[in-house]
Amino acid sequence: TSERKSSPPTNHPTPPTPTCPRPHSLASYDTVGYILLPATMTQEQAAVNQLRTVLSQTLSPDAAVRRSAERHLDQAKKQPGHPLHVLRIVASSDVADASVRQAAAVHFKNIVKKGWDEDAEHGTDGIVISSADRRTIKSHLVELMCTVPPQIQAQCSESISLVAKVDFPSKWDNLLPELIQKFNSPDPNIVSGVLVTINAILRRFRYVQRSDDLYRDILYVLERLQAPLLTLFKTTGKAVDALANDPAQLKPRFASLRSVCRIFYSLNWQDLPEYFEDHMAEWMEEFAKYLNYRNPALEDEDEETEPSPVDVLQSAIVENLNLYANKDEEPFLPFLPNFTTLVWNRLMALSSFPKHDTLATTSIRFLSSLVGKLMHKSLFQDPATLREIIVKIVIPNIMIREADEERFEDDPQEFILGDMEGSDTESRRKVSQELLRAMCRQFEAETTSICSEHVGTMLAEFSADPAGKWTAKDAAIHLVL
Repeated sequence: TSERKSSPPTNHPTPPTPTCPRPHSLASYDTVGYILLPATMTQEQAAVNQLRTVLSQTLSPDAAVRRSAERHLDQAKKQPGHPLHVLRIVASSDVADASVRQAAAVHFKNIVKKGWDEDAEHGTDGIVISSADRRTIKSHLVELMCTVPPQIQAQCSESISLVAKVDFPSKWDNLLPELIQKFNSPDPNIVSGVLVTINAILRRFRYVQRSDDLYRDILYVLERLQAPLLTLFKTTGKAVDALANDPAQLKPRFASLRSVCRIFYSLNWQDLPEYFEDHMAEWMEEFAKYLNYRNPALEDEDEETEPSPVDVLQSAIVENLNLYANKDEEPFLPFLPNFTTLVWNRLMALSSFPKHDTLATTSIRFLSSLVGKLMHKSLFQDPATLREIIVKIVIPNIMIREADEERFEDDPQEFILGDMEGSDTESRRKVSQELLRAMCRQFEAETTSICSEHVGTMLAEFSADPAGKWTAKDAAIHLVL
């Protein structure tokens, strides 16, 4: 959404641009941070206090007060030094100011989004961030992210990603080493937050055309990150084993494991790096461990919608397996039979609840990528295997569920799009039909024969009880389609 145009200048005095050398000691600095300016600079503190008041007014239930505060912020963001004033509030240790700090973090993120890239096609909306302020922000932003509460940490992480999109690595060469250094933090929430940030930064390696500049950046990252990433994955796994009965400690560590897997995906998307090929067995051992992992302490049997931390990690692992399977990477082939069995078994154990939809669709896509290729034909050519795929995977996931009916009632268009071939959204029904098509490419006669049997059976069920068995007819139609 476009932002409001700036209002006419107010009579407020323009605060001076602060000069902010990195302190050698925090002792001489006030409690609102280390970006920060000496507590004796009363003019600077007055500007920060005024900004704090304005930010609190943006949260007012009175619409007129909110609009006035928003107009003030639109004007203030164009003033020199404003981003540093905002960060002082974000860094404040005042617990009572939590909502204002959150508002400040969002405001800072929006300033960076609009104003950091001076060459942006649509301009910077009048925001000018000086070179000195840019250096100050970049020298402290990672440390700030690691010291604020989780909800503010998320905004700081996104701000880092936005700056990195413009400056990393050529203009921010100490960012990655600083983030990697945090892998050693004893606080699992800090490690998790840092990994989320790295993941956001490296997403740009996916879904883009190869180029010399892209490969130079990938090589830069690999040289610094590939070894610490594997070490972190393995040491976090040992911590998971030791903390099996402590959900509070397990959850941030599973979040970290999931982020590592997404970083793995980004680093391997273009090509298989030499380091990952040399250490393939170590990565695959860890992946297999988590596909087998079960822990009732992390499962909520009454939950139907939200996936567990284990489910989310397993989905990321299967995405990585699918990436390698689609690339036909030769070093991965010896591990393929075992992972086919592991993914199959996990798929068989999933419920029909929406909480397992992502893991189910990811796993079905993995099987589709294998069954449709001649080189993997031997894994599926047994007629009993083909029958099991249709009976235990395809048909159950094509059937309309109660949750599907509710989705259709809430948003018919979105539901239909999820089933359409070529749409961006995915449903269990859609990927199950794709699995069936892949089977027909290699085993057309056998697949057609097995499906014909079940189409006849389901239509007979519908004929016997049209009102109660209409889902059987729907499944039969989708089986034919």
